[in-house]
Amino acid sequence: MEPSFSGYVSKANLLCADGRTIMPGAFKHQDGNKVPLVYQHNHSDVVQVLGHVMLSDRDGDLWGDAYLNETDSAKHAQQLIDHGDIDKFSIWAKNLIERGDAVYQGDVQEVSLVLANANPGATIANVLSHDDFDEELAIVGFEIKHSDSVDVDDDTDDDKTVGDVLDTLTPEQETAVNAVIDNIIRNAVEEAKNDSNSDDTEDDKSIEHNDLEDGKKMTRNVFTQTPDKTAELKHSDVEKLFSVAKSSKTDSLRDLIRSSTGQELMHAGTYGVDNIEVLFPDAAALSKTPQFVDRRQEWVRTFMGAANKSPFSRIKTLYADVTADEARAKGYIKGHEKTEEVFPVFKRSTGPTMVYKKQKLDRQDIIDITDFDVVAWLKLEMRGKLDEELARAAIFGDGRTVGDEDKIAAPTGPSGDGIRPIISDDNLYTTKVTDLTAVTNMETANEFIDDVSGSFEDYQGSGSLSAYMPYALVSKLLRVRDDFGHRIYKSDAELASDMGLNNIVRVPTSIMNAANPKLMAVIFDPSDYNFGANAGGNITLFDDFDIDFNQYKYLMETYLSGALTRVHSAYTFASA
Repeated sequence: MEPSFSGYVSKANLLCADGRTIMPGAFKHQDGNKVPLVYQHNHSDVVQVLGHVMLSDRDGDLWGDAYLNETDSAKHAQQLIDHGDIDKFSIWAKNLIERGDAVYQGDVQEVSLVLANANPGATIANVLSHDDFDEELAIVGFEIKHSDSVDVDDDTDDDKTVGDVLDTLTPEQETAVNAVIDNIIRNAVEEAKNDSNSDDTEDDKSIEHNDLEDGKKMTRNVFTQTPDKTAELKHSDVEKLFSVAKSSKTDSLRDLIRSSTGQELMHAGTYGVDNIEVLFPDAAALSKTPQFVDRRQEWVRTFMGAANKSPFSRIKTLYADVTADEARAKGYIKGHEKTEEVFPVFKRSTGPTMVYKKQKLDRQDIIDITDFDVVAWLKLEMRGKLDEELARAAIFGDGRTVGDEDKIAAPTGPSGDGIRPIISDDNLYTTKVTDLTAVTNMETANEFIDDVSGSFEDYQGSGSLSAYMPYALVSKLLRVRDDFGHRIYKSDAELASDMGLNNIVRVPTSIMNAANPKLMAVIFDPSDYNFGANAGGNITLFDDFDIDFNQYKYLMETYLSGALTRVHSAYTFASA
């Protein structure tokens, strides 16, 4: 069958646009190979396969006979070629062997029709190129991989490869190495024949390489083109190399010897220490103590550090409602009787509840862990999580169901024991603003900021307001831009100032969503929230040793109450 068109797909000794020069015979080993033909090196879609190209070596250059298939794309390509619209080839090659900018060998993976070429000698009817269209499609393969037919010059770089070293062997050294390889080849052929129950005899001077194209035979020195030497050297360790060769992906024995796998095996049995990795030191940890994977805790430290603490556990607040008309001052008319004002007085009391963390460790584990103090590390975790639970219960509630035996008590009436959550406290203490529009754009962001800043008419707290808001919402507000695309707020502090607040405290969104998915902000002065504990009720750590189970047990607990102590001192904001 006649080819659809032909041309040189690689011309040697021409400077390519990518700075490389392909040396004569670089692709000589692919004489007779068949590779796919595509357009613009697009091999991501089967539709782009236009046919195939038969490669042939012509005096060191690579010629290609292209055979188009019957697809519509191929027919269209033929029309473009006939019309002269496309007249250039390009190759995609891998596994390059380079010295400087000279390419001595590579494996052509595909030939492509292209609009622009990099090799000035590559055109259809006499063509090949590397294609400037896409860097990825130019000749690639910076990782040096050695194969049978490479010609390496005498120049040496500072970083010699194993192949470079082999090329510098003296005749006596080369004779010894050749004998070793000859022994490997002989054993390989014998083993292959035994496995296949073949009766063929082995020729001492030639072997058949199943990998070679068209079943060609070769009889030569694996390092040079000089006649075979007759000297032999027996080496039992080289059998290891053959065992690796059977599981290796190398295409030739010389590839294996020059590869890192071959190097490792050839050297391991001749010098040094076998299994030397046993002597390598163990991996060293950059941090002596394990890092905790936890939610962000800045909001906990901010709140617990600012909340008020009293030395008594039972908290009582007294207040009188003087907003009714009966409490107003009155005018006097001569001769009339003066009447007394009447207003109610109320009280609210909150008693303590127990909150704890408990852990235990086997004594043997404590003794075995010598890199760090595991007990101190465990106590740090217990205190951190206890503080988080107290802060969570005080602002949002602990989130557990009423029937959960681990739920922290949260009284709702005028008297009771536990920690009163701000978001569900009585309206006298917490003003609840609902039905706000969720923040989705600049307009709704400005609307939310205005709603917050205009809601403090009845506020009677201490005055240093902090907004506890989810990370996601604060991030949205900070992304608000003006008509020119500039951010309006450069920091949390600027945003807080515009909302009439002292500061903004970011809370993990998951915690606020667990309390109320629509909750947008809880605003109050932390000093208006009081934790009360008697002298023995403060956070205390107990440890004990269980003789029966040989375990240390640790208990961290506190017996305290928590509640807002000023009326109209907190606000919650929630979307509709």
